[in-house]
Amino acid sequence: MVHYGIAGSSNDSVYIGDVSVPNYVAYTGSWTWKKEYALYLYFGSEMVEFRSAEENVTELNFGNFNFPEKGENLLAMIDFTPQQLYSVGKPMEEVFWLPIDPKLFNIASELQDVKLKQCVSETYCLPETPKVVYGLRGSTADIYLDNAAYREFLFKAFNVSTVDEESAAIVMISLSNGVPCIVFRGVSDYAGGEGLLSSTSLTYLAAVNALSVAVEFIGLFGEELHDH
Repeated sequence: MVHYGIAGSSNDSVYIGDVSVPNYVAYTGSWTWKKEYALYLYFGSEMVEFRSAEENVTELNFGNFNFPEKGENLLAMIDFTPQQLYSVGKPMEEVFWLPIDPKLFNIASELQDVKLKQCVSETYCLPETPKVVYGLRGSTADIYLDNAAYREFLFKAFNVSTVDEESAAIVMISLSNGVPCIVFRGVSDYAGGEGLLSSTSLTYLAAVNALSVAVEFIGLFGEELHDH
């Protein structure tokens, strides 16, 4: 399974136009209500109560960011918990970091010289020549990240370099079904960091670069299969 798309950068050394080939991804989007409170939702006539989990890997407490001073907040934290991975013929296991298939990753590491698009037009070019970067960590959540503080938190807490909304789900499905998977994400923005270069045109450029690397990988993978 070859997955490609765009992502935001949460690492100051990963720039717009770069293509990240992560070796691990994780789901980082479990929003938790304060434990002494509960979230009640109604489905027809039935009321369902949602409470926060008791255990977590780490957490970001919203009360620490209350203004003008720290304090209580009903939306207590973002909770970073392992996911339950179910696979045919194997017992359920709890995992946080989802690994990219190592054989596919090794093949992809041969693509460092792929020429990536730097200019949107004759007069609008990126200041840095885009590159393919390997071995970084990616994260996925069902929110579009445009917040400098949270961007910095993810990088410091988990060494996460890119943020997106799909990769972890794709990798989880591939692991559950025993299908090798690799991910290519083109960087389109700085996820709430310095956003002076963000634009629809750069989103297109990032997508084109990710696709270019994915296509080159498919060609190289085909050659590897032929040789063996």
